[in-house]
Amino acid sequence: MDAMLPSRLGKLRILCSLPLFSDAIRLKSQSAAEHGFTEALLSIALSPQLGIPVEAECDLVELAIFAELPKAYLGDPSYYLRQRHPEAQTMYRQVRGRLWKETESSFGVKTSRSPQLFGVHSLVDAFAAMLFIEKECLLGNQYFAAERHRTHYATMRAAVRAGKTLKAPHPATLVESEVPLSDGLPDLDWKKAVAFLDDRFADAERARLEGGVGEYSSTFLGMMEKLKEHYRYKGWSAHYPESVGEHTYQVLFLAWQLAGHLGLSAAERVKFYRLAAFHDLAEAYASDVVYPVKVREKDLGKLHQELEARVTADISAGLGFALEKDPKLHALVDICDRFSAQLYFDRERRSGNTHFFVPNTSMEHTRRRFGEEHKEAFLFLDTLWAEYQACFTLDTSPLGVPPSTPAAGLLAFLKESM
Repeated sequence: MDAMLPSRLGKLRILCSLPLFSDAIRLKSQSAAEHGFTEALLSIALSPQLGIPVEAECDLVELAIFAELPKAYLGDPSYYLRQRHPEAQTMYRQVRGRLWKETESSFGVKTSRSPQLFGVHSLVDAFAAMLFIEKECLLGNQYFAAERHRTHYATMRAAVRAGKTLKAPHPATLVESEVPLSDGLPDLDWKKAVAFLDDRFADAERARLEGGVGEYSSTFLGMMEKLKEHYRYKGWSAHYPESVGEHTYQVLFLAWQLAGHLGLSAAERVKFYRLAAFHDLAEAYASDVVYPVKVREKDLGKLHQELEARVTADISAGLGFALEKDPKLHALVDICDRFSAQLYFDRERRSGNTHFFVPNTSMEHTRRRFGEEHKEAFLFLDTLWAEYQACFTLDTSPLGVPPSTPAAGLLAFLKESM
């Protein structure tokens, strides 16, 4: 794993394997990537309600995409340790600040230092954690029963109702000499932010209680939560099952990286991120069609596409925006989507899964389709890929075996070494 850390894609892959709530007794596992997916979707849904400039909307979504990445270094520190030992909390905050800056440096970016935007991000983070606790309770996990009504989100909601602000210092400012005195934003309506999140939760709860999983799946929150339970590559034998939520976070990560490289404006970035975040959202409602059926039953595949487009349009309209129709942005999302599949194929192959020792035809088709028009995008992603692959060519094992050696090759190597 250490060899992967210098690579940008390496950090992304680590997040897909890093479980959160690791110090709890839980029924379901949620990765840092799935948590990042939840934070990003909630930020995209909440930002139009806040009346902030498009630049601030963009900053908020990019905070959500970035915020999990320092965990590639830090992991998921024990919540209970930090709550019960103030000295540990103080030390972890300092370490988090340093690692946040180190991660920014490795990506060549600097996230917004706005105390108001980081306060919104912290609210969204707490709401996402509350959703996980709520799911565990609904599944019958009594270990979370006490936490159900005393979550960090409940504490933040109570503070807002008492008229307090949720402004919060950015982690990096704890280790920076200069702290911004003002972020240039008007005071946010925190009660409106909390009310919006509470309304989304109430909608999903009402649908679940009155109409069961079918109605629940037609709500924004229901779709978002279900995508962390829906897995890709149905019909394949996978060593590392990947949820649609994890996949969507990867697509958002790639969109963020591409947007910076291509120099997209803040307005274009917001539209791009919305498309990336929503590109598979309706699968929670209409389910996915396995690849052989997509290929052989064209009419069924087309019907699913039409239904998903209608559902996604309804959800986005309910959140107060329409998804962009610009073919350029749609093409870039498609490229990121297929590149994420390339990452997954690589992961399964490196684990020795021979089911994935087949050509990744979807990426090849996408390259043929968009390669001429979007050369710069492919060139950038190829650079990311080369950087990532270089991690596995280093001789880091005591036996001198390249980490990429498949299981059969490893066995052959061991026999030769005896």
